[in-house]
Amino acid sequence: MEENYALLWLDLVVTTILDPSKTNLSTIGNAELQNLDSLMQQEIRLNKTLLSQAYLRMFNKRKIQRLVGQYHRSLFLLLETAVERHPQINTTSEKAKSLGKTAIEAINELLDFIEHRFGEYIDLDSWVPSAHLSNVGESAAERISRVWPWLEITCSGTPLAAMLSEALSPLIQASPKVKRATFRQVFYLKELIDQLEKLASSQTTDEQARKLLVNMLVFLNFNSRSFIDHYTNGISSGIEMLQDADEKRYALLRACKEFTQLHYQSELSLHPGQPDVKTAIGRWFDAELQFMEKQRQWDLPLPATSTTAPGSEQTKVLCFLSIDQIALVLRALDSLRIIQARSLNSVFQHIAPYLSTPRKKDISWESMRTKAYQFEESDRQQVLRVLEKVRVWISEDQPHR
Repeated sequence: MEENYALLWLDLVVTTILDPSKTNLSTIGNAELQNLDSLMQQEIRLNKTLLSQAYLRMFNKRKIQRLVGQYHRSLFLLLETAVERHPQINTTSEKAKSLGKTAIEAINELLDFIEHRFGEYIDLDSWVPSAHLSNVGESAAERISRVWPWLEITCSGTPLAAMLSEALSPLIQASPKVKRATFRQVFYLKELIDQLEKLASSQTTDEQARKLLVNMLVFLNFNSRSFIDHYTNGISSGIEMLQDADEKRYALLRACKEFTQLHYQSELSLHPGQPDVKTAIGRWFDAELQFMEKQRQWDLPLPATSTTAPGSEQTKVLCFLSIDQIALVLRALDSLRIIQARSLNSVFQHIAPYLSTPRKKDISWESMRTKAYQFEESDRQQVLRVLEKVRVWISEDQPHR
């Protein structure tokens, strides 16, 4: 395959037959025209086969990359030449116009095959030639027009449709500002259209379809700032409707769990070089959870009758138990629901600032929480002895008359 020029007929048609300075197309008969069309189609099929066979024979990635690159560059040169001559050819004869259109379609067909089957061996950060980008854009615009009615209904009341339209603009809009796109961009947007078509084929327009669309955008790492804001704002709005702080925390944790379980393709991204969806939204969840935790820690009411700051010398009660033993007693009281608070942590937060021991003037509630689960057997026995003394005192004490 390397010894023979594999694009012989395409090259002959584009560089010679379609060149008015070299060939008088009016002298070509219909039979010859059909024969040229047939030869180009045969050449396309032959090259698809040759490329597939070469891929199976070669185990060296560099060799495959070089072969694919050679085909890619040769086809782009032919395509640019054919597109440049097409307006001039259109004015000569219907035969020339038909032959030129067939050649362009044949080249694009082989390019699409190479990009679909061997995309991993293409330099993704190189620019797509304008002629090929135009062809890809026409195909993409046609496909998007078929799914757009479903998309507008599904995304009604949300900015999702506008986000997708903006993302797809390098392909579907013939704007003079959009002159170039990389293969990485084109491949990503093609995959995005593929996924939209799959969703649209279900013909669903309910809330479930919208959720599937959002999950699909996470899967494709649709890392636009507007989409990330839309995702997090939706969660925030739902949480703000709740009144109870514990319900809000539970709702946030549940949303975080659902998001963490979503799959996504880390090798894809709408905007390479920017934080991916998982990282950006994951950071938002972390910040929100930390804020709720801090809010819960600092949301401690002051005693109504006290004008002294909690934890000061005047408010502390000296307890002749160790921190480990105090923590064990409070944990037991909480477990038996003799004292009740939002959580065991809340019990420690409210009580620790007002206690001191002979060895520790200021007790950290975090330290007390840790000690509640790491006490020694000697501490357990000491607590039991103290409680026994309490029992004896209560049983022997006589009420005052």
